[in-house]
Formats: sequence, C-alpha cells, structure tokens
Amino acid sequence: MTVAVFGKDDPPRMHRRSLLRLAAGGLAMPGLPSAGSALAAAVPDRTFRITMVLGRGESDNEYGFKDYLARRGLRIDYTIRDTGGDTGRLPGIVEEIRDTRPDLVYSWGTPQTRGIVGPFDEADPRRHITDIPVVFTFVAAPVDAKIVPDLGRSGRNVTGTIHIAPIAVQLNTIQAYRPIRRLGVVYNPLERNSVLTIEGLRAEAALRGLDLIEEPVPLDGRGEPMAAAVPDALARVAARGAEVLYIGPDTFIAFHNRSVVAAEALRLRLPTFSATELIVRTDKAMLALASSAYGIGRFTAFKAAQILVDGASPADIPVETLKRFSVIINMATVRALEYYPPIGLLNFAEIVES
Repeated sequence: MTVAVFGKDDPPRMHRRSLLRLAAGGLAMPGLPSAGSALAAAVPDRTFRITMVLGRGESDNEYGFKDYLARRGLRIDYTIRDTGGDTGRLPGIVEEIRDTRPDLVYSWGTPQTRGIVGPFDEADPRRHITDIPVVFTFVAAPVDAKIVPDLGRSGRNVTGTIHIAPIAVQLNTIQAYRPIRRLGVVYNPLERNSVLTIEGLRAEAALRGLDLIEEPVPLDGRGEPMAAAVPDALARVAARGAEVLYIGPDTFIAFHNRSVVAAEALRLRLPTFSATELIVRTDKAMLALASSAYGIGRFTAFKAAQILVDGASPADIPVETLKRFSVIINMATVRALEYYPPIGLLNFAEIVES
C-alpha cells in the first residue's frame, strides 16, 4: 500500500504534531498517460535505442522503466552496461555511447550520472555526454551533486527523478514513530551521495537539537571502504548511545552490505530507519519512508517518453520526485526489538512480515 505522506488531508486523529508536516517539500507527480490515452496512441513507427548505465544490475527501477515504455507501445532496443559500482569503467562506457549514439541514455545513481554527464559547470564534450539526452534516476541530491543547477530547468541535456523524501520529512517520520535525541549513521565516505546526505542530516539535526552520531566506514590500503569493518562501525554507533540507526541512500551500506547491516543492527538491538525500501523488505531493517522503485522507474520512463515521443528537450523537463511515499514497517523486526509504533502510524503504514 502506498500512502500520501501526511499533508493537509492527514487523518485527523494522529497523536504527534510532527506527522502533519511529513509531506513538506514534496513535488507533484504528473499523471502518467494510460495505454489507451490519446498521448499513448501517438507512437512513432520506429525502434528507439536506449543505453542503460547501471551500478548494481537490473532491479524494480529498471523493470518499471521498461514496462512503462512497453505499455506505451514503444519499440526499444536496450543496451545494458553495468559498472558494478566501479566508476573506473565509465570512460569506456562513455566512449561507446559517443560512438553508437543511442536516442537516449538512462543512468542509475549519482556516480554513474556524474561520470556520464559531468558537473554542470565543468562538462567536457571530450569526456562527457553533452549532446545526447540523458535521463537519470536514483540520484538523491542532483543539485548538490552538480548534475543540474536547478530542479525546475537543467538547461542542459539532462533531466531525471529523485527517489527519496526530503531529509526533514524522513526525520519527521522517525520522530513520529518514537521521539529520539540521538541518531546514528554509518556511511561510505567515498560515496558522494552519502556525504551529501550526511551534510543534510547535520544541518537538520542541528535545527532539531538532535545529536548525530557519525561513523564513516574505514578505508583499506587501496583507499576502498572495508566491508569487514561495517559490524565494528555499527557497534561503535550503538556504544555511543544511538537510539535509531539511519540508513541513507548509500549503495555500499544499503545495498552491497545491507544483509550485514540489518542483521548486526538487530543483534545490537538498534532500531533502523531507511530512506529506501529494499533493506526493509528483504533484510529485516525496521522502518522506511520510501518511494516504490518500480514507481520511480515508471516516472523516469514518463520523462524519457516526453523526449522520445513528444520531442521535448531534457533541458526544459523538471527534475522531480514522487509526491507519495510509503511508510513501511517490518513487524517481525518490531516484535524482535519490542519497539512498537503508535497505532496512528500503523493505520496507514504498509506492514511487511519477513
């Protein structure tokens, strides 16, 4: 169940005032045309070529993207390239894109997107894609990452979608579950997306009088984050008095090491909040405020169709997030921790048992 995250039409009997502010800063999602609509009927009689640059293999995000375009009746020839999280592979992928010149590039994640299009103030046509439309997804902070200068209009060959709720809304959700004073976070200091999230958390925590307990993952001799060091970092967060562990949009923590993070937090009896859904659905993290990855994929495809079918310029298509998010609660973890949410939150949360 996907729920509107608490705006002016919230259930009237919520007990915590913070619940009424959770939707602050959300952007509206345009209506997606159905397969039978007039817009959907205007399908060019040709096959489009899309190169998808991924960082962790195909997921619900890509399935949603492909499904939307298929339902629109578009014929697509997909080329899939996956860095596996190794951005050192991007120059070769960029060169291939430049040589093959697809109709559109789909880019997943901040590192891939920055490597493909370059920072908006330092894009180099010799190293980046500057003359082929690029639609990105799963980029948490595209302005701070210098992918676009403005969400309303990028002014370049780039547009896309944001997959997470604003940090203020995330912290409202945590406080609505149970008021806390100390929030812990373990993160990859080499992942720009994660560093930007930490900066946002610091600012918001300061406004609320929260103590943010930070533990960057140590680096090995090659300068890479050490997966083996994650349990010790979690133990330090717990020992320093964190009441909840924040799991941000950090590929190293929330995807590659999600099973270890969730299991170790549960062993430490540390409740977990995630800004993305997967770790709650599959690995027993406790709580998430998230957009559906499949839905985000469809929304990204909607923007791709504006370019391919309608001839719109990505420079003029706003970068947006979904207006609606799901509060997801893993009740097996709740019971194991005996960390129960208020009834008001249970009334509209999606409950998973795993």
